[in-house]
Amino acid sequence: MTNRSAWAEVSSENIEKNIRIIQKQVGEGVKVCAVVKADAYGHGLSGFVDTLSKRKFTEIAAVGKFRELIKVFAEVNPSEMDILLLGAAASDEIALALDKGEIVSRRSIFSIYNTDMLRRLDKVAEFAKVTLRVHIRIDIWDSGMGLSPKEFLDKQDMIMAMPHLDVCGLYTHLYSAYSGDLDEIGSELKRFDDMVRLITPAYREKLCIHALNSALIFSFPQYAYDMVRAGTAIYGLPCGENTGLKTLMRICAQVFDVSEVDAGIPLSYINKNDNSRKKRRIARIMLGYWDLPLLLTQKEVRVWIKGRLYMLADDVCMDNLCIDVSGDDDIRVGDKAVLFGEEGVMDTDILDRNGIDYVHGEWMCMTADRLEKIYI
Repeated sequence: MTNRSAWAEVSSENIEKNIRIIQKQVGEGVKVCAVVKADAYGHGLSGFVDTLSKRKFTEIAAVGKFRELIKVFAEVNPSEMDILLLGAAASDEIALALDKGEIVSRRSIFSIYNTDMLRRLDKVAEFAKVTLRVHIRIDIWDSGMGLSPKEFLDKQDMIMAMPHLDVCGLYTHLYSAYSGDLDEIGSELKRFDDMVRLITPAYREKLCIHALNSALIFSFPQYAYDMVRAGTAIYGLPCGENTGLKTLMRICAQVFDVSEVDAGIPLSYINKNDNSRKKRRIARIMLGYWDLPLLLTQKEVRVWIKGRLYMLADDVCMDNLCIDVSGDDDIRVGDKAVLFGEEGVMDTDILDRNGIDYVHGEWMCMTADRLEKIYI
């Protein structure tokens, strides 16, 4: 570890445990696609993909943005993993990346949202003299986030016959997934399933079908098809009750100063000391809202040190925060402070204290690039 002031520890062992739990839930033969968009949910995109690849935890991962796809190949270049781009990419940027050698065509899979995108990508592939692999996105509600079931069925012959594309997958994403309305979710999955059953059998054999994200894996495993997309589930973040998933990350910092501070002395940009106490014992760590922009701008921030929870002494600064450890003389310079990943500062603890629904649980792991990720 090069930075001993603040860092994030990521457990490779728990990555494997969570993938095994997911695999057991959906059954053997179903692929587990690791969703690594948004910097692997704050866990570090390159480090996470490198771990998945080297330890052969899965054969496919999914990114959200085209720049993430380029970053994976630039910094990791996994030789035995496919990378699925879930977001839309412009044909000209794909063409430029192919020309510059920034992506590996045989390992890249592109999402297609409409037939115009399909035709444009086919022209890109023809010009680049490669075959590009694609997954067709289906939009149950026909809102523009994919082809409608009817459009796909009506045009499946044309879609599957594109001369320079390998149409190898088809998927949907349900925005109702976190609603808790199991009847509505079940109805939408049934509509998708009805379409799948009408796909020409020869085409169905070529397609990797996937519909379930983390919120649905444990509720509707009967719709696992050929693959499931696991984001929050892989990271051990809330996606249902009693799943057995393990949190991967501990966000840590080392106490660099412990001092008795008089009342009235500012500890932050905005001094909130009400002078009601003459002195406070303050422990400082070099970690601020620039490192954890959402976690440290919430109310009720707690810090774990030596098995006890402490409140902040004042507002968080960009680069450091002050912890009120008054009454505990055993807190010393060099002690480890944990803001996420220990008892009292687990995901559910933080969500409950701030009244946040578990659907937004991934914000807790949003970290800046400068916060070093250590895979253990």
